[in-house]
Amino acid sequence: MEEQKRLRLAAAITVNLILLIAILTAVIIYQLASIAAVNRQRNAIKNEIAQYEELLKNGQKDLDYLKSEQFLLDKAFELGYYFPND
Repeated sequence: MEEQKRLRLAAAITVNLILLIAILTAVIIYQLASIAAVNRQRNAIKNEIAQYEELLKNGQKDLDYLKSEQFLLDKAFELGYYFPND
């Protein structure tokens, strides 16, 4: 009788331990998948930031050109204006 109780107890502990390992494995896999998704999202956001920074740099160059005297001359020639000789 005592032997059967020990065997039942050992079987119950084994089953519970296997269930615990299975549940912990599932949680770890879920966490790894979540971490991978967050990393992909972070990399996508970093890429977008780099693109927008590049656009800002290009925009600043364009703005400087539009404010310059050279732009006015180019636009004048494009519209057909000319400067008569003195």
